[in-house]
Amino acid sequence: MKYFIALLLLSGSMYSQEQVFNVQRYCVDEFPFKIGECDISGNEYSFVFLDRKKNDVVFFFTNMKLKYKIMKSVVYSPDPNYILYSLENEKGTVDMKINKQNTKMEFLYPNNHIYLTVGKSTKL
Repeated sequence: MKYFIALLLLSGSMYSQEQVFNVQRYCVDEFPFKIGECDISGNEYSFVFLDRKKNDVVFFFTNMKLKYKIMKSVVYSPDPNYILYSLENEKGTVDMKINKQNTKMEFLYPNNHIYLTVGKSTKL
């Protein structure tokens, strides 16, 4: 029983560590939205840091650094293959979706949607 509890605690702490996602390609769809189309795309060096333990998300996108607090996270009801995060910073709120395979991410802003294809995530 002690072994089971120790294993459970260890796996829980590993899951809550910070994850680093290496962005391989981005696609920005600007308002008015056209599903599947990119107004801006590229593969510049970008990263997403997700720390569930501290409830932080930091998104280094091209020449910008965007930092958010995770307000809540739920399984995305239209597609249970995604987890939906509600994020907030001093400029407002945004939704972020990540598929369970950790290969696709979306930042859904009011005036644009940023779609990311990410490489294998690492844990720090």
